Amino acid sequence: MACSAPLMPFLRPLGLPRPATVRHFLRFSTTPRCSAEAQAAKAARTEDANLIASRTSSASYPPESMKSLPRPKESRASHRSRHPRAERVYPTRHLVHTPTTAPKLIPEPVEPLSSDQCAPNLPYFVTRTPSNELPIYTLRKRGGNLKMTRVKKVDGKVDTLRDELRGVLGLQEKDCQVNPVTRHVVLKGHHKPQIEKYLRERMF
Repeated sequence: MACSAPLMPFLRPLGLPRPATVRHFLRFSTTPRCSAEAQAAKAARTEDANLIASRTSSASYPPESMKSLPRPKESRASHRSRHPRAERVYPTRHLVHTPTTAPKLIPEPVEPLSSDQCAPNLPYFVTRTPSNELPIYTLRKRGGNLKMTRVKKVDGKVDTLRDELRGVLGLQEKDCQVNPVTRHVVLKGHHKPQIEKYLRERMF
């Protein structure tokens, strides 16, 4: 009996917790009712004050002095179309087309020179291509700023042909060179018609 006396305070029923304590623990609950109440309370705290005021305002608000005027039925676009601005006159750029002559399929006839000035009595010989054309080609280098003419398939003394072409075309020595590897005569500028006429006169 002596031992049961100290246990009596522990066996007494406990009182209910305070309401503040219950609310403190219920805010962590996952039940739909508690979560809905928490979301409603959070939305009430974060809702815009102007939105709340518009919901609770009277029907007579706002007054007539604060209402905006209605938009006009005629738009500004139609006004601009009926009253166009003065057109500005800009200088027009006329495209200048340089007429290009079409290449002739049949070359103009030339009068050959005497037999001693024609092939094969010359120290050089120019062989035609398989399509029976003279091996004269035009080139462009440095972005098209440097124009060149090349004569290929030259046998014999290439230097003699170079000197003769330089004299006929009136070129300087630096503008008429011979490639020592390919034996091509390279001239500065486009001179294909003049070189073709020169070689055809010599029966090449």
